[in-house]
Amino acid sequence: MQSGLRAAFAWLCVAAAPVAAADLDTVAADPGWAALLHVSDGQPMVRDPAFLLSLPQFSPRAELQATVALLQGPDAQSLCRFPARYLWLHRQGVLPERSLAHCADLTEFNARAPMDEVALVFASETLSQPSSMMGHVFLKLSGNDAAGQAREHAISFFTEPVTWNLPRLFWRSLVAGMPGYFTLGPYAEQVQGYIGREGRSLWEHPLRLDAAQRRLLQAHLMELRPVQFTYYFQRYNCATLVKQVLAVARPEVLSTPDLWTTPKDVVRAAQAAGMLEPARALSAPRWTLHLLDPALSADDVARVQQAVAAQDLPPAAPQDPRGFLRQQAALALNQQWVSNGQRAPEVGAAYQRRLQAAAQDDLTLTSSPALSPSAAPPDAQISVGLLRRDGDEALLLEFLPASHRLEDRNDMYFNESALRLFELALTQSLRGRGARVERATVYAVESLLPRDRFSGGLSGRFKIGHEPQAGGDLRSRGSLLVEGGLGLTQRLGRDVDVFAMATAGVGARSGAYLYAQPSVGFVLRQVFAMKAVVSFSLLHNGLGDGRTVREWQWTQAKYIGRHWTLVGGYTLRQQGELSRREAQLRLKRLF
Repeated sequence: MQSGLRAAFAWLCVAAAPVAAADLDTVAADPGWAALLHVSDGQPMVRDPAFLLSLPQFSPRAELQATVALLQGPDAQSLCRFPARYLWLHRQGVLPERSLAHCADLTEFNARAPMDEVALVFASETLSQPSSMMGHVFLKLSGNDAAGQAREHAISFFTEPVTWNLPRLFWRSLVAGMPGYFTLGPYAEQVQGYIGREGRSLWEHPLRLDAAQRRLLQAHLMELRPVQFTYYFQRYNCATLVKQVLAVARPEVLSTPDLWTTPKDVVRAAQAAGMLEPARALSAPRWTLHLLDPALSADDVARVQQAVAAQDLPPAAPQDPRGFLRQQAALALNQQWVSNGQRAPEVGAAYQRRLQAAAQDDLTLTSSPALSPSAAPPDAQISVGLLRRDGDEALLLEFLPASHRLEDRNDMYFNESALRLFELALTQSLRGRGARVERATVYAVESLLPRDRFSGGLSGRFKIGHEPQAGGDLRSRGSLLVEGGLGLTQRLGRDVDVFAMATAGVGARSGAYLYAQPSVGFVLRQVFAMKAVVSFSLLHNGLGDGRTVREWQWTQAKYIGRHWTLVGGYTLRQQGELSRREAQLRLKRLF
């Protein structure tokens, strides 16, 4: 009996020795510990008792003490509950070495979803899903299972907006929170969903991780499996969670905090931390057709369409680049027809195999690094400038937390676009007329998608917010606006997009009214890092006064490096014999 007590006492001393030797304050303040707990600015982003032991009196040190006490206890299953915490604390010298071989779920996870390689995957933006209007980011796990079979899985965090009631959607996603889902599934299903059904392109960025980092990452993913997440669009979304997961392996990913973490912010943060290998693009069929269209003649397009319709091989000759492009266009058009239901999947698969068998092995399509999400400008911006309107000069301050305007650089996208979320603009008169809210935009989107000869394409816009609108006296007054429009865009060469848009909306000031605003214009991508946006529109029944205002607008942007833009604007409004002019000059900082 006494020998047993001595042995138990000796075991406790050995087990406690590393804890006594370690500086718990230093360990608790380590960025790696914060990443394991999903802590930002000292506060946990996940408040589930299944994940945090020290609630409601949470602190990183209190959580460390509770974790050490649990993992040193007699219950070996505690190691299986927090395998990543154990591995990390063991490396810090806090806990002695123990085996995880008894953790059946961890062993099964490793067998079913091996992690010989990990990639960060970015799915391009879509306007059809409010939760993914800024894109989506998730992890791809690849490796060979015990039988030598190649396996690919996707780890993703998302929410499902169940309503298009915008006020309710904004309330739930921004304030109340929505259920978040953390899922593991076959990667092929993700590819089919994004590329096939939604027409979104994927960018796969392999991660530079050693075996120990991959093991820690895998263990942490197991820790997250039973956690109940609450999704907030602006502060805990797919990007936030994936960034925290990456930080478990490389804490420096969190070294630059974001005002609003977006999927592209995660890609840029991983790149800054030196984690990314060169990306591989998986282009959606419609984008492939859109990019190939300018390189093909009218005769080429007709031949491809006829060949795909008849399931024949498009004409080609050895070492003929145009033949290769026709073959690639046929592949994409066949996939597009399968995606939109024009062709049965089995017929499309058989035809695809024939096309691939006849492909020229010495030629391939490669993606441009300029289109990678890592090349995109930052997603938030603030600008200050001068505004002259109605004989008054004012200071103009604009803040856009996410994401970009039509005047910004869009060359990493497939088309010119704008997305403004919670934009606020303030003016302060220089002549003593006081300050006012110039613009408060809740949500505004614009897409100038150039038409192609294979699949057409529509442009569109939608906006909800409080913005100035001109009445028949040409004076701008604030009004609550909800508007939408459809149109066409044609790309002329590489640098000019000409568009026409039919827009209508509902306004509310002293009362509700309907208005219409058809417009035409062009976007000119200029030399010396500049861009011009010019438009002409007819605003009918602005502010509900029944009159029509002609409006010319010109915006000129000069890009000064990656983070600065000088923007000038000029507006001319006319109604009958009346005319008013407005001009502004702004310096914009992107961050």
